[in-house]
Amino acid sequence: MIAFVAAGAALYHNHHEENLAPAASRAPVTPKPTAARTKAQAIDALMALPELKAWSAHIEKASGGKAHGAVLDDEEEGTKLIGGKSYWSLSFIENGDEAAHRWETFLVATSGDDILVDDTNDDRQLTLTEWRTEKRPLERIVKQADSAPGGTAPPP
Repeated sequence: MIAFVAAGAALYHNHHEENLAPAASRAPVTPKPTAARTKAQAIDALMALPELKAWSAHIEKASGGKAHGAVLDDEEEGTKLIGGKSYWSLSFIENGDEAAHRWETFLVATSGDDILVDDTNDDRQLTLTEWRTEKRPLERIVKQADSAPGGTAPPP
């Protein structure tokens, strides 16, 4: 027990000695490289977006539990290279018994935190901020609630 306390005190002391040393004598801090993101982590990052959470809840409620929101791996596309950066191509879909409808395709960086939205209508990629401003994704579910009953797929 005394050995653990002594070791802890030494670590604490060394840490504070380094922080008290003049800036010129400290070793320069190099940024850590960005860790690679697995495809599973990319899917988790997408499903954590408030829009996808709201879409999923809407799909489930509107279909009476017969359809669910899900992220589909666009395997045939693999990763895309955009601006020298590699992205996973993943689509948010409405998955029902009879069919699956794509709502949106996202590009999730294989390293870092970037998430883009693939705007296939204009053949461009939007940042999440641009997508939220230009496309107003949460309004999709409001418009659907006001439209005729039946499907929950997004309007064209």
